[in-house]
Amino acid sequence: MKKIIIDTDPGIDDAIAILLALAAKEELEVQALTTVNGNVDIEKVTQNACKILEVAGRMDIPVYKGNAKPLERPRDHCEEFHGDDGLGNLGMKDSEKQIEEEHAVDFLIRKAREEKGELILVPIGPLTNIAQAVRQDPEFVHNVRELVIMGGAEHGGNMSPHAEFNFWTDPEAAKIVFGAGFEKVTMIGLDATSYVFLSPTLRELLYLINTPVSRFIHKMTRAYADGHWEIEKKLGCELCDVLTIAYLLDESVAETVDAFVDVETSGLCDGASVVYRTFYYPDKKKNCQVAVKADTKKFFEIFFRYLFPEYLEAASREL
Repeated sequence: MKKIIIDTDPGIDDAIAILLALAAKEELEVQALTTVNGNVDIEKVTQNACKILEVAGRMDIPVYKGNAKPLERPRDHCEEFHGDDGLGNLGMKDSEKQIEEEHAVDFLIRKAREEKGELILVPIGPLTNIAQAVRQDPEFVHNVRELVIMGGAEHGGNMSPHAEFNFWTDPEAAKIVFGAGFEKVTMIGLDATSYVFLSPTLRELLYLINTPVSRFIHKMTRAYADGHWEIEKKLGCELCDVLTIAYLLDESVAETVDAFVDVETSGLCDGASVVYRTFYYPDKKKNCQVAVKADTKKFFEIFFRYLFPEYLEAASREL
């Protein structure tokens, strides 16, 4: 059983990632959700975290509100993909779930100390909270077992030719995290997530499954799919954050390479993750495993096996 905390900015693909993690009850113990400014503002993402837990029937999981802005500079949100509310403009009523009083960063520091060597952090939004924890507590990096990060790109961004959204939103934070010295870091970036695209066929299957969770995902991804079409002329939508959870459940879903990763914080490449594969740059000390591709079939088998197991065979026929 892996003990995880999901640091998140829900966000449509964040929501699906959380639902998948909660469905894997035998493999993953989700100890909390911590929220961070990103896809939409901190108040909305925190409320969205509560709404997702309500959909999943897991109101027992605590939610801690984190940083409302990047470490050093303001950035725009991503409403064109996620909707004004961050969850596809579904118009959901606010959850009555209570937010914990402790700040997310203080909670992360405390929990990592209490669970020293056991805790896996899964940041699927900007890295602001994690970087602040590094700054506040010198022992934090030694207390955390592992980081599995959704962010970055080796070969092409989505906010610029070089920068991926999460790192672009707070590049200073990303630079701090990759330079902090965590024992094990995996970067699940755009090179790998491009392989996990929810097709119109599989999205229609979610509608036909007709459970509260499947219909929630189907409705929510309408705005996400529209955004991909308007901006990229692609049918369907990319399940970026969901791949991090699939990787935790089965590491063979992604192919990784050893690398030294740094993050640019100025100029034309602002927010870019600079990936030095150690095979080609042996003078660089590895600080990360970088996912370079994903197994599409295996990913969706994981997705349906945990969320909708009775429909795994139907999904497999469409892969």
